[in-house]
Amino acid sequence: MKTNFLAIRSMALVVASCHCIPTGFRAVLAEEVATEADFPYVIPYEPGTSAFAGGDHITITSVLGNRKHLEPDGSYLVQGAYTLASVDSADILFSCTTHGQNGPTPITEGQDIKETPGRGTFSLKHKTPCYGWFHVSFYVTGEGQSHGGIYFGEKGSEKTILRKTDWPDFYRGAEGEKRAQAPDTAGTGETRFSTEPNRAIVAYLGNPVPAPADLDPKYSPGNLTAAFSAISEKAGWPVKKLAVDDSEFPFLVYGTLAGKHRLPESVFRETKGYSYGGSVVGTTDGGSTYFALNIIPNDQYPSGQMEACNRRLMVRLQILADAARHLEQYRFRP
Repeated sequence: MKTNFLAIRSMALVVASCHCIPTGFRAVLAEEVATEADFPYVIPYEPGTSAFAGGDHITITSVLGNRKHLEPDGSYLVQGAYTLASVDSADILFSCTTHGQNGPTPITEGQDIKETPGRGTFSLKHKTPCYGWFHVSFYVTGEGQSHGGIYFGEKGSEKTILRKTDWPDFYRGAEGEKRAQAPDTAGTGETRFSTEPNRAIVAYLGNPVPAPADLDPKYSPGNLTAAFSAISEKAGWPVKKLAVDDSEFPFLVYGTLAGKHRLPESVFRETKGYSYGGSVVGTTDGGSTYFALNIIPNDQYPSGQMEACNRRLMVRLQILADAARHLEQYRFRP
């Protein structure tokens, strides 16, 4: 996810004139004055995908850096404004969602602040390498994932802007997430997702297959969650996070387990009413197991749709496994 937040001086002065600056707000302004000289370059920014709980919002107003462009090893200062209404308190974190095999990075001083409900501004620094996409997000203790936020990147540099994500990084009750296709940057009239190779892949994958109208209730998302939880308890797999993707058929179970575990096919095939239909399993740098799994038997597939489902299956498993891995490694404190 990409997110950058910048604190606006003019807004700060307006709020100050009303004599309603909270203590934490003053600390943020002091930090801005003390550190802005370390970030001499103004970087044109552009928002990417975002989502928020009702009443919450984050707006980025400026991005400064020690380099002229957003680069993996640069240091950056993001300023902006926020509204927090959905919870009693939350951290605002300027962070990076990594891609590839890069591990988690520590959160450094000035990278996050804790706020209570209301409106204010922020000024946050990011000084650790970012091999991915920047974002500014709310975090609530115990939720285990973002409580809403916004990605951002450098204007004119599409590789730095996350436009769309199916990762469950954002609060589930969020208002509609902005989803946009990357614009035409070559003047060809096509987006970068509509080139011939990509069209061939999309055509091969085909359209999502909906669940059959007469699907056995044991394969509903709630019962799949219960079934996997029971299997995990019997096998000695401590579940940390568990979710079901029911956006198309077959519904898939994904999440994380505490510690390193194998998920042998036999365990699922020996469970009455369930089966094994493919999985992606891996281990995070922190030693947890992330996974995505299909445990719905073949006889539950809609008639004549087996091949259509299976063409999309492995791609979906990989996407969901990556989502679980990112969720597990997303925030790390030394």
